[in-house]
Amino acid sequence: MGRKRRLTTTQYGYPLVSYATFALRTLARLNSTSSFYHLRELTTPETTAVVRPNVDTLYSASVIDLSHHDVIVDVPVVDERYGNNYANLGNVFNSSAGKYLLRYSPSSNETVGVQLCDETQSEEYEDCRGLRGWINAPTPYGAILARLVVKNNGTDLDKIHAIQDQIHISTVPRKRTQKIPPLTVPMLNSSLSSDPATRIMQMTARFAPHNPPRNISDFARVNSNLKAAGIHDGTYRPQVRNLTAAAVTAAATVSKAFALPANHIDFDNGWQSVSDTAQGDFNTNYEMRAFVTNWAYLIVDNIVALYPMYDPTANSSVHDLGANEAYVFTFNRKPALAENGFWSLTLYNADKFLIKNSLNRSSLGDRSNLTYADGIPVYGDDHRDGPFQLLIQPADIEPPANWTSK
Repeated sequence: MGRKRRLTTTQYGYPLVSYATFALRTLARLNSTSSFYHLRELTTPETTAVVRPNVDTLYSASVIDLSHHDVIVDVPVVDERYGNNYANLGNVFNSSAGKYLLRYSPSSNETVGVQLCDETQSEEYEDCRGLRGWINAPTPYGAILARLVVKNNGTDLDKIHAIQDQIHISTVPRKRTQKIPPLTVPMLNSSLSSDPATRIMQMTARFAPHNPPRNISDFARVNSNLKAAGIHDGTYRPQVRNLTAAAVTAAATVSKAFALPANHIDFDNGWQSVSDTAQGDFNTNYEMRAFVTNWAYLIVDNIVALYPMYDPTANSSVHDLGANEAYVFTFNRKPALAENGFWSLTLYNADKFLIKNSLNRSSLGDRSNLTYADGIPVYGDDHRDGPFQLLIQPADIEPPANWTSK
């Protein structure tokens, strides 16, 4: 039983390592929580602020600390928005521009996520104090990653910069005081073990006392598992000398979790995606939360985006190309899109960043200059909808002229 508890705790705490990495990268540029760092240029192979980035998207990142204050997020007028996760603000949800109050709300009587002022009436928020709505956060520490798509081949960067400048965040006094320590850099990186499994347990010990499970009804079970694994009152006391075996078993269990029918969707030709209930908001599915964290940290809800994967349960998610090899991706037709939707195929290295190449091209999609084999634009003025192909080959090999010319 003890080994199983350690295994469960390792899976439960695994995302904290990715959160710490994201938070430390962001705070290194800001030196304060609850403020925005705006990435002003399109991502390149040198960009490490965001993993698995889109090449035509500008990002604005913030590390949120609700331990002592509530936060006001001012969302500007944007024709096509999409945003964070347990609370999505964007064009998919027809969100209105304006101010939203973000607050830590641990009560099981309060619904997590966005509560709109014109749909919810209560004595406390009867006039909403000039707000469009408020967001109940399930934990006091969090993150915001705003994504702004750049169109017109990147020529409208100035317009996107103007939008970024209108994204404001500010702290306001909170009505309910709680004894929660502020989120600090030492909390994220000081006195941690070099052993990955032990570091996960130490991070979990630091965060668990003030960051309950997403589903508060699971608090008792999670707390029992943490205590059995040696985590109590903010401290980790090892119950075994070596966590390596438990960590290996946990990783294998997480990988197998994706294969369960409830956790994935099968597409054609070996492509798969995480299921509706295992993307973004995971509830008590901690194994899939760990799987997605390792694969693509901070992906958005499936209502906003889909993330098809090729052979995701292989021993390695990295696919190698030999010197004389290439991948040819054949599309039978243009991918179906919702209104204002888009698609892209992006190439990343083993660290989930863009790959440097002589073409300065890391992604192709519906906003690229794609053509059919006869040279006619795939996204031209006509309604043609036939097969087309994309070529991926080693960067040190000269691309065939009949591909680059199209």
